[in-house]
Amino acid sequence: MRFAQGLAVGLVFCSVVAYTQKDRYAYRVAELSRELIGQENTARIESWYFSVQDRIDRLSYEVFGGSANPFAGDEPAVVRQIGDTTSDFATGPLNTGSATLDAVLPPAGPAPLVLPATILLQSSPVEGEGEGVWTTAGLPHSAPGDILMAKTFIRPDPVRPYSTVGILLIDKRRVRLHITGGKESPGGDLGVHGPGVIPDSDRGTLLVAWNGGFRGPHGAFGMYADGVQYRPLRDGYASIALTKDGSIAMGEWSRDLTWSDDTVAVRQNAIMLIEDCKVSPRTNEGNDTWGYVDFNTSDFITWRSAIGLTANGDIMVAAGNSLSADSLAHGMHAAGACAAMQLDINSPYVLTSLFFPQPDGTIQSNRFMDTMGDNPARFLGQQANDFMYLTLEESGFGP
Repeated sequence: MRFAQGLAVGLVFCSVVAYTQKDRYAYRVAELSRELIGQENTARIESWYFSVQDRIDRLSYEVFGGSANPFAGDEPAVVRQIGDTTSDFATGPLNTGSATLDAVLPPAGPAPLVLPATILLQSSPVEGEGEGVWTTAGLPHSAPGDILMAKTFIRPDPVRPYSTVGILLIDKRRVRLHITGGKESPGGDLGVHGPGVIPDSDRGTLLVAWNGGFRGPHGAFGMYADGVQYRPLRDGYASIALTKDGSIAMGEWSRDLTWSDDTVAVRQNAIMLIEDCKVSPRTNEGNDTWGYVDFNTSDFITWRSAIGLTANGDIMVAAGNSLSADSLAHGMHAAGACAAMQLDINSPYVLTSLFFPQPDGTIQSNRFMDTMGDNPARFLGQQANDFMYLTLEESGFGP
């Protein structure tokens, strides 16, 4: 009897440990499954898996609760509140309105970063969590008096109040966006292998890096970067494009964007989440729109990531847990995105890393969200998959 009880306890303990480590190994199982039973069958198994996991997550939150703030470990930023008439700084978050903190910046500095007004989507916001409030806490090269970046989070799904979209907002005038191919994806199966590394020349000004889009065969969405075509660009798909002068454009290929002699990089992935400052009606579209199988993967409740632009053209990088394509879109829209496209999905593929170059030449790396599952130093080594990164470039100040 004691042996049976001990065995039962041991099995329960092992199950709990296995569940807590699921994000570290599930993607490896999925890759093996695709090789053994094919893409379509694997997608159906993933659908079942995500459905079960979603039920567990919802039950766990109902029973145990938990914090919704993905930045819970951060210290509060020290900023001047909008409208503050005192000469001292106040401790607290940045205002959520569209005012721009001009009282904080030095007179000779550029026009400050515009912080979009945010919209809370939950009927009962959690007190003290900081939802929908812009802050500079924990961000590289950014302070209350010099706002290169700001962040906030939105809970987009009333059915899943623990689901969050973390938003990183970056001043487009002060950075350069880079897109580079991975050693294996998106073009490895076609014989086109990318460098998969951040060049040494960029490491001293490195700020942020994050994952690219779906793997090459998983949708065959086009990509051009590093002077080569990894996969042919396809009409009708969401695309982000870079030009020689560092400009960034986003839209549907052949309708909003086309190739020009100034183009240096294009990455496509699925369809637009947000267009003309509105959530696309196609976010729940099925079939192969959202991936590589005749199966509606837009409904999968999982980790998702995206990139977007505000009305000013400033950059938004977004990621979060327990999201569908539609809830990701609504979360970004609520934070002020006027254009957005999804990137990769599932943990630990979804990762945004913050970098802090040190005087001795080393680079400290932190996760953008505490809840992200992989090592933030991942992008400092060679990558199998494509990714994007930002470097500081102060020459782009403008109106």
